[in-house]
Amino acid sequence: MTRQAQLQFCKVCVNQEKDLSFGIVCSLNGQAANFESNCDSYREDSSRKARISANTAAKEINSQLASSGQRFANYIIDFICMLLFIVVFSFMLGVILALVSPESLSFFEGENKLLEYAIGIIAGIIYYSLLEGISGQSIGKVITKTKVGTETGEKPNFSTILLRSVCRYIPFEAFSFFGSDSIGWHDSISKTRVVVLSNKAQL
Repeated sequence: MTRQAQLQFCKVCVNQEKDLSFGIVCSLNGQAANFESNCDSYREDSSRKARISANTAAKEINSQLASSGQRFANYIIDFICMLLFIVVFSFMLGVILALVSPESLSFFEGENKLLEYAIGIIAGIIYYSLLEGISGQSIGKVITKTKVGTETGEKPNFSTILLRSVCRYIPFEAFSFFGSDSIGWHDSISKTRVVVLSNKAQL
């Protein structure tokens, strides 16, 4: 068994320790691994194994991150689609209010910027939460062949997607993309990432 193969066991063993000369050695004898197929002293550290697996998965996901160009294209496409959705949402809301509480329609008379802004935010949260919650993809992501996943490459649950959608409306959130990793606040806070779809990234 090669040294690299042995280290796959040693890295998650409770008996491992680090030596400046040899790297990972056995704390029981201070020696580097020399077993062929099985180590009689091997005892798995489940927490360390889970941590290493999570770090490995995170590195894999980070190597597949969508580019700044793809993220910008997603924004433009979804912005246009969301405007259309807001029109439909506002119409449906008006119809429902007309049937349930006609007197409340007076709130929509005249110009009310605050109300328009609130409706836009609610519609936007619904738009992203429904689409990304169901498939992990908004319309923009379908077109650019990108998808939302967790930091460890799993499919996010609905509460994570909802948090991600709400965080999009943090003031100045757009400026959080001014970096080299194409990760915004709504990504980092919800612990999600947008990756390019490939054979390795079918979330």
